[in-house]
Amino acid sequence: MTSTTEAPRAAPPDEHHRRRVRSSLWPVPLLAVLGWFVGLLPWLVRRSSQGTFGTPWNPRNDLRSALLPFHHQLLMPLLVVAVMAGVFAGCAPVWNARRRRRRLGLAALATLGAVVATGWSVAQTLAPDPELGGSGTTAGQVRLAFVALTVIGVVTGLVLGLVISLGGPALRVVAAAPVAVVGADWLGQLALGTVREPAPPTWLPTVLAALSGVVVGALLAATVRSRRVVRVVAWVCALALLALTAAALTAARYVLEALRGTPVRGADVKELLVDGLQVFERSLSSTLTGAGLPPSPPLTAVLVAVGVGVAGTVLLRRTVGASSGRPLD
Repeated sequence: MTSTTEAPRAAPPDEHHRRRVRSSLWPVPLLAVLGWFVGLLPWLVRRSSQGTFGTPWNPRNDLRSALLPFHHQLLMPLLVVAVMAGVFAGCAPVWNARRRRRRLGLAALATLGAVVATGWSVAQTLAPDPELGGSGTTAGQVRLAFVALTVIGVVTGLVLGLVISLGGPALRVVAAAPVAVVGADWLGQLALGTVREPAPPTWLPTVLAALSGVVVGALLAATVRSRRVVRVVAWVCALALLALTAAALTAARYVLEALRGTPVRGADVKELLVDGLQVFERSLSSTLTGAGLPPSPPLTAVLVAVGVGVAGTVLLRRTVGASSGRPLD
């Protein structure tokens, strides 16, 4: 009498495929949440080294444990960390090797992680019922303004991060150009918070601008396999966004700092926005027409991006042409 043992049945190919898809998708929302909190690093470092931002007798205004810098003197840092938190959350789909085939699902999962992290952080920051400013009916408007600024920054960064992680080389470099400018500001805040310096050294903005130019230039060189028209459009848009984003940050800093002493009235806010637009135009004009050594940080970023992009394109063309036996167009 012989006994036979049946071999275990293998799962059908479709089931294997579904398992692989599920195993590659589940880390995306977790990575988005983690990336979102990485974006808060400059504030988390700063809050650990500074005292209360409110009055000593009102512990509700102590921001040592707040996840978001809801304070009238920290509006610009709030905008920068919110944008970069959204960018890091939007880059979570990079984990998935086949992300281009599942763009919509990956974007939804990364958005889910960003929404959860944003909601949690806003609720944690507002839980002690801090006095954010205003009195009577205006107190609610001030609270809403803090939340709105956070949401606007997160949504902007999330869209840019999703384009970087899910788009092609041309779209990636166009989205990365404004991220590089905001990221330079973010990195500068992190460095200053780490060394506990109140004001940045004079050389730091130029170094950070050059670093952002290197990043954008490398991504410009990566478009070497794209069609010529696509490459030209990507180069023009990316270089223009380097200068435009720097001017926009200057205008945003002016408006947010001036908001501290502006009553919550429509006419005053409208006038302030008009002044901010003039600051934007002047900053952009000084970037394009300014001369001298060293050049302004925005112009430094553009020049470095052009140099790295051209050098990288030439090098990649030679490398790809030597490996394939024919040069690229």
